[in-house]
Amino acid sequence: MRRVSIVEIMQQTGLSRATVDRVLNGRGRVHARTREAVEETVRNLRALEPDRQEGGPEADIVLRLGRGMLGLMRTAWEGANASGAFHDMYQANEREMVRVVGKLCEDVSRPLIVTTMNTSKVADVLRDARRRGKKIISMISDISADARDFHVGIDDRAAGRTAAFLVGRILGDRPTTVGVVVGDIAYRNHEDREIGFRTGLRAHFPKVVVSGEAFGGDNVEATFDAASRLLAAHPALSALYNVGGANFGLVKALKEAGRSQDVLVIGHEVNSVTAPLIREESMDFSIATDPSLLLARAFSLLGSKEEDRASDTVLLDFAIYTRFNMPSFANLADTP
Repeated sequence: MRRVSIVEIMQQTGLSRATVDRVLNGRGRVHARTREAVEETVRNLRALEPDRQEGGPEADIVLRLGRGMLGLMRTAWEGANASGAFHDMYQANEREMVRVVGKLCEDVSRPLIVTTMNTSKVADVLRDARRRGKKIISMISDISADARDFHVGIDDRAAGRTAAFLVGRILGDRPTTVGVVVGDIAYRNHEDREIGFRTGLRAHFPKVVVSGEAFGGDNVEATFDAASRLLAAHPALSALYNVGGANFGLVKALKEAGRSQDVLVIGHEVNSVTAPLIREESMDFSIATDPSLLLARAFSLLGSKEEDRASDTVLLDFAIYTRFNMPSFANLADTP
């Protein structure tokens, strides 16, 4: 009998990993229609003709992400039995990204899923490949619209406004200062989160002022150094919002400054880096969505044509996590 993966079921039903897991393993309450949808999908997938049984989605993937998120994406990729190359581009510079993406773009018949900085050189390579017929799907962080066919992610400006709402409601609309930790300004999702955060505070909590930024480049040591300087220059900071990665470096700076218990910390993602920090309350809140669902939605677009869809952007729901409501995908956060 054909083995059906959770990612395949997510891809076909649009349900989250947690919901599919509850149905398959009989955990918790699930609506009868949801259970029927999952069970029918499993039956249909198992009935696929023999020559398709062993094959998964066909695409290459290039990811420049933090270590924790890369681990979750690799798990999801392998779980989907995807065929194609998985390129771990952790901390790669623009030249390395152009080299790898350019090589993959020589074959225009194979779709490409990519998370990359939105620089002119990278966009030019993708734009040229797309003109020659290659399917390009950006994931997590968007790129120039003419350099990809579809984008899958979350509403990052709304995520930034959500962080602003948490800060304002917890600290109160009173004169106070907060800081922003910036990852890499070449990433649209980082830019949108910061814009959402600043405009959210300005619109709803005008007495809460962003007094400084730490530019960490998604690098642990650089984030530690930048956050340490920020804390020294602004000792009255009441909260920090990290729009990117390298949360371990941020927490290390807070601990060494003796501020780990009195600064509100909000970040993104739940993975092998952030999950322990959330559990020990070094991070108070993390804004995230299920990485497997992101990948499943990207897979679902591989055969789609842009003109056949109402939008070329697919935005998934996100949630706010604390140590009291860790998501089921946090259990996969064990990759170093």
